[in-house]
Amino acid sequence: MQVFTSAFVLGLCITAFVLIDIKGFKDRKAISSTAIAKVLGFNSISAIEFLDNAAANKILSELTVQKDLLNATIFDEKGAVFASYTKAGSAAGYQFPISTQDQKTFMYTNENLFVYNKIKKDDKTIGLVAIRFELSELNKIKMDILRLGIVLLVVGIGLAFLIAMIIKKYISKPLLNLVTTIQTIKDTADYKIRMVVEGKDEISILSTGLNDMLSTIEKRDNEVAISKEQLNKQNTLLQSVIQNMGDGLIVVDENSKFIIWNAASERIIGMGPMDIPQERWAATYGFFLPDTKVVFDANELPLVKALHGEQVDNVEIFIQNYKNPEGIFVVATARPLQHSSGEITGGVLVIHDITERKVSENEIRKLNEELEHKVAERTAQLAEAIETLRSSEEKYREIVEDVSDVVHTSNYKGFFTYINPACKKLTGYSQNEIIGKHLIDFVSPEWKDRVTEFYFNQFKNKIDETLFSFPILTKSGEQKWIEQTSMQLREGDKITGYKSIMRDITERKEAEQKIKESEGQLQTIFNEAPDALIVINEEGNIIRWNPKAEQIFGWSSIEVLGKSIVELIMPEKYKENIAIGFENFLKTGEATIINKTMEITALNKKNIEFDIELTVSPATVLGKYIFIAFITDISLSKKLENEKIEADRLVRLNELKLKLILENIGEGIIVTDTQKRIVLSNHMAKEIIGVSQEEGASTTLDWATKYDLFYPDAKTVFPVQNLPLEKALRGESSDEVEVIIEDQETKHKKRVIISGRPIIDENNYVIAAVANIKDVTHYKELENALEESVEKYRKLIGFKSDNK
Repeated sequence: MQVFTSAFVLGLCITAFVLIDIKGFKDRKAISSTAIAKVLGFNSISAIEFLDNAAANKILSELTVQKDLLNATIFDEKGAVFASYTKAGSAAGYQFPISTQDQKTFMYTNENLFVYNKIKKDDKTIGLVAIRFELSELNKIKMDILRLGIVLLVVGIGLAFLIAMIIKKYISKPLLNLVTTIQTIKDTADYKIRMVVEGKDEISILSTGLNDMLSTIEKRDNEVAISKEQLNKQNTLLQSVIQNMGDGLIVVDENSKFIIWNAASERIIGMGPMDIPQERWAATYGFFLPDTKVVFDANELPLVKALHGEQVDNVEIFIQNYKNPEGIFVVATARPLQHSSGEITGGVLVIHDITERKVSENEIRKLNEELEHKVAERTAQLAEAIETLRSSEEKYREIVEDVSDVVHTSNYKGFFTYINPACKKLTGYSQNEIIGKHLIDFVSPEWKDRVTEFYFNQFKNKIDETLFSFPILTKSGEQKWIEQTSMQLREGDKITGYKSIMRDITERKEAEQKIKESEGQLQTIFNEAPDALIVINEEGNIIRWNPKAEQIFGWSSIEVLGKSIVELIMPEKYKENIAIGFENFLKTGEATIINKTMEITALNKKNIEFDIELTVSPATVLGKYIFIAFITDISLSKKLENEKIEADRLVRLNELKLKLILENIGEGIIVTDTQKRIVLSNHMAKEIIGVSQEEGASTTLDWATKYDLFYPDAKTVFPVQNLPLEKALRGESSDEVEVIIEDQETKHKKRVIISGRPIIDENNYVIAAVANIKDVTHYKELENALEESVEKYRKLIGFKSDNK
């Protein structure tokens, strides 16, 4: 196959070479032949006009120097042969088809090249030149190239066969073994298979890499199997927990379909899940307001609110249906399920049976009424005890009123019964202004519900001592944070009140808030950084991964945390050097990769290699190094840079083509900028008017310093400002303005025809000008000579001179 491919490619190359060489010969032959036809046509104008066949035949007789020219014929405007030429030994009187008068260029046949050129005078066709060339030289070129191609093909096939045998021995066989092993692994999924590595060539390195990759895959397969087993255990545990919860747990998806309904929910509600719309939930399951009579509005149900994104806490519901005719009281809490993007994907409802608590509350209410009667009876008994306590209370007050913390007592409902003088410094209120008021009266409005719930929970669960922090409003309206320790006062099992100590922790809270804000700002900077920021520890494992890194590499933060950055994103060619760089830095404090910007490549999640700019900076936290990698994706800029290089190459190529064209046309070309500096000119411009662009220098075009300018009468001075190039710089176009230029030193005159065009940018501003210059001095001399000849012929045949 390799030999066949090499032979085929070599054959294509030789064929292309032959075709290109033949085409080049034909193109060159066509150009030179067309030029001969144009010269013959130009030189035959006078002979055709004056019907001078002898002059035309004389012109054709000069074609004897063209060895491959067989026949040449000049036709008049009616298609009749005016003059002809036949090479010695060629077919005499060769007849060109009369229809060839419509031909404009050339035509190749198998044996000849036919060239046609119209003869024109004042844009009127007055005749046609037809020439026939033989192609024996082309046939000789074809045979020479064909012989050379056959020799090259035979030599190339021999070399290809020799190379193929070497490749088969040292490359193909190991590669086939590698492919067979990979196919076996693919078919069997057995990642314990390993390649036998022999030698240290590229195939051996590839085999070693495959073995390493198989080891990694085998290790990860084991890890995945362990993770799946752990996940199954966790799912089993979770299902067990859900089904054995004492509280009811109900979960619905975004379409209000029940996906979890545990046993406790069925026990509490009395029935299981049904596929019904949420508008019928209240009526079907029997959800009533706490008054036990009014059915819940469907939109007010906690689970419906959760599906709308609301959080609902401790909503009391009375449930009564045909399977639960007596009814029960529950407290419902609901939360929405949200995707990381914020999209709501469902809702969770937890219901807790509080029927016993409601019964207990009713009993407590009755007991409280009984206790009120007993309190009155015991008041008299307590009067004596109060007198006894008064003396000890006075000693207590002396101690309490001298401390800096606020010490106070309150009854079991939370109304202040005593507070020490330190309250003035903390709240701005005096003792008399506070005693008799409720603690909630001084709590910041947004915290009132939380404080009430906290101390109700202490009262309900009979917690002896609590510590709670919350904000209060001072008399001046200033908010202060306090930390309060509250201890219950009891008589037997009955709670009679509280004694509490308040401490001002405003400064501590402000410090904590500043720390949180600072952490928030750092996190915001980390998350909003325009480059990928990756933080790694001394072991090279990733500990932070910002959103830009997720965007560039495709891995989420959860997928990469704890993994080696070298193994995760570095191509094989960089892994060893970067790992060694980190190790040297940790040992010596020096490394070539630290605090330096490098342009390397990295791998994304799709294993696609792309260009990055990497900078690694060290930092120390708690005596250990961490490294912060700043990574910028420069693949687009690299692509643009390569495209620019290619564009520059094409520009230079086009410049060379343009110069080649300009240097091979018969007109002078000059391009100047708006300051009249020459930016482009060809050799004809220098030959005609002696002006050219100097290499590495800026040349300003100023004809007036070298030439005097005249109108065609050779007397009237031509204004410089009317030159076509000057007009073009003003935005005007000029066509074929005839000017006579006279060299100021030699007084040599030339007659030239100049055209000018402005070059306009996209904003319609003139940015340059181009001028075409034709030297018509020779043609003017020929024209004068022709006029003299006409005048001479007129005299010979008896016409009077027009000048007489």
